[in-house]
Amino acid sequence: MPLKQLNKKSLPQSEWFYPFHVESLSSSGKTLHMKAEDKFLKPIAERLQVLKVKSLEVECKLSTQNGGHILNIQGRFKAEIVQECVVTLKPIESIIEDDFEAWYADHEKAVSFNRAKHQIESLECGDEIQILEEKEDPEALIDGQVDLGEVAIQFLSLTINPYPRAEGAGDEGALTIEQAKSVKSLSSVERPNPFAALKNWRPKD
Repeated sequence: MPLKQLNKKSLPQSEWFYPFHVESLSSSGKTLHMKAEDKFLKPIAERLQVLKVKSLEVECKLSTQNGGHILNIQGRFKAEIVQECVVTLKPIESIIEDDFEAWYADHEKAVSFNRAKHQIESLECGDEIQILEEKEDPEALIDGQVDLGEVAIQFLSLTINPYPRAEGAGDEGALTIEQAKSVKSLSSVERPNPFAALKNWRPKD
């Protein structure tokens, strides 16, 4: 039986579009090394709202469960990025490395027992119920595919420091974080902040 052809129109294209079809994966799994080409780095930086993404590489191992209907991705990424110090507004270069794991499933062919049980308990107990881990409630595959580039970007975005400080930026006389934000807002076009959801989570001084 021939493998199903990629249908790029059905899978939303991210800034680093790297589609992978689960049907192309053998029972022994597969290891991929991905490196973002230069043409992808600028749009990735714009999405993450950093000055520059100099490089992004990913090593990931893909395997399936439940007859090939559930996909597990275990990987590690390494990125070189340039951010703007929130105090001095000077560029800060950093290297970010981290492990990640993601789960995807064909919900039409594989219904998680834990997910179904969780839905029943939710109806019985209301909102007072714990959120399932991703392994127990995997993301849905789209037409049997997953965009590995999008997966990498999402995990990278969670690892980036939203309030980077240059060395010595806390010295007396330097701009405070709030002052730096005011200066920055006057010198750039306002755009959505991917870290806006974290603004109320910052620890108290």
